[in-house]
Amino acid sequence: MIEKASEFGASAAVPLVSGDSTFMTAGDMLREAREAHGLHIDMVAAALKVSTQKLAALEADDIDALPDPVFARALAASVCRALRIDPAPVLAKLPGAQPAGLAEADRTISKSLRSAAPRSGGVGGSNGQPSRALLIVVLMLLIGAAVLFWLPQSVFDRIGESISRLTAASSSADASAEPPAAAAPSASGMVVEAVPPAAPVAAATAPVVPAPSAAVPPAPAAATAPAAPGANLIVFVAREDSWVTVNEANGKSLLRRTVQAGETVGLTGAPPLSVVVGRASGVEVQVRGKPFDLAPLTRSGGVARFEVKP
Repeated sequence: MIEKASEFGASAAVPLVSGDSTFMTAGDMLREAREAHGLHIDMVAAALKVSTQKLAALEADDIDALPDPVFARALAASVCRALRIDPAPVLAKLPGAQPAGLAEADRTISKSLRSAAPRSGGVGGSNGQPSRALLIVVLMLLIGAAVLFWLPQSVFDRIGESISRLTAASSSADASAEPPAAAAPSASGMVVEAVPPAAPVAAATAPVVPAPSAAVPPAPAAATAPAAPGANLIVFVAREDSWVTVNEANGKSLLRRTVQAGETVGLTGAPPLSVVVGRASGVEVQVRGKPFDLAPLTRSGGVARFEVKP
């Protein structure tokens, strides 16, 4: 557009210096600049490829005759470039112009936002590096894996035994809450003899009654006879409460409960029998009528495991 305007004699002209334009409108400033170049309005309209009516309406400040204020500002800026004058004073007179103070505030806010915006080049950080929190998490995971790798096997064994003891204790508590079953032979020939602990003798509160003159022999005290060695394959005599499990070779369970202190339990089954005694130090075991020593078979935690072979 500037070259076309130069063809009208403005190529050698020096850019105009506007005088006092305080009381001049945008149309007056554009018309004065055009007339200073000696250009007809039709020539400028043809150079800008707009109709003469629209350019005349702009010089007459008839903004309503134009499509919209945005078009009026764009046309005024094009005329200023063609005539080589500063468009700022002209655009400041047209509708839609911001006050100088507000425009300066907008520029200041925009500059502050741009300076405060993070210049991150990636997800991790400013240079694409991982964030510090992510590095700490990865380092902690590596340390935990190394600790688990270098721990001795004995530590895991102790942890497993502790879990087994806790499970056995909870099972013992559940089993002790159930009332003991009456002794009865099972289908497999198992005989369970329950010997309840002796009841404490209550203090005598009644006066002493003299015995009759006739001597009456005292009745023999009731005693629980131990199970006959030949009748039972294995016998348990509990001095303390202990959890006992006995299974046949086919997986059939012969005994799985807490044997209470003072109780004697005899079992008969098809060997080999798999036996687990929870508190081996408090249980005496007889196999085929002979004492069976649990001490060499007792592991840490007091659990003894063995088999009764045919």
